[in-house]
Amino acid sequence: MKQTIVKKNSNIRSIMLSIVKLGFVFATTFFAITAQAMKAPDLVVRETVDSMVNAIQANRTTYKADETALYKMLEETLIPAIHMPRMMDQILGKTYARSSTAEQKAELVDVFKNFMISTYASGLLSATGKEKVNYKPVNLKPGADIVKIEAELVSAAGEAYPINLYMSNRRDTRWRAFNIEVAGVNFVRNYRSTFKPVLDKKGIDGLIADLRKKHKSI
Repeated sequence: MKQTIVKKNSNIRSIMLSIVKLGFVFATTFFAITAQAMKAPDLVVRETVDSMVNAIQANRTTYKADETALYKMLEETLIPAIHMPRMMDQILGKTYARSSTAEQKAELVDVFKNFMISTYASGLLSATGKEKVNYKPVNLKPGADIVKIEAELVSAAGEAYPINLYMSNRRDTRWRAFNIEVAGVNFVRNYRSTFKPVLDKKGIDGLIADLRKKHKSI
C-alpha cells in the first residue's frame, strides 16, 4: 500500500514538474518572440513618418475634402506610435495624475487624442512632399527602456527644425513616444502649463468638458 502511495506521489511530482517545464518553455518562447518582434525605436519613428507622408501624398485631395478620412488615417498610423496614457500622466503632473480615477484618465486620454488629431491634422496637408527628415544615430544603451530619437526636419525652403522624440518600451510590447520637442518647444511642458489653470479651477472633469467643446469627437 505504501509503495502504491509513493508511486502515485512520484507520478504527481513528475507530472507537475513537466507542467512547470512546459510553462517555462512557453514563457521563454513568448518573450523571445516578443523581443525579436519588437522594432527598434528609430525604426518605429521612420515607419510611422513614412506611412503618414505616403498616405498624404496619395490621398491629399480626398483628405482636403473629407477631414474624417484624414483623422482615420492618423488614428491608424500615428496614434499607435504614441503612449497616450503615459503622455497624459506627464501632462497632468503627479498631483492630478494620482488623484484622478481610472475612468477619468481613460476619458481624458480619449478626448486628448481627438484634440491632438484635430489640432495638427490640417497642418500635415500643407506639407509639399519635398520636406526631408534627417535622423541622427541612436544611442540606445543595452537594457535601456527609454531613449531619445534626434532628428531634423528640413522644409521645402531648406529651413531646418530640430525634433526630439522621447520613447520607451517600459512594461510595453513596443517602443512608443511619450513626449516630443519641436524647435525647442516641449510638448508635455507646453500642454501642462496650458491645462493647469483649467485643472486648478475645474478639475479633471472640467478639462474633459472644455476639450470636448473645442474639438469634436473623431
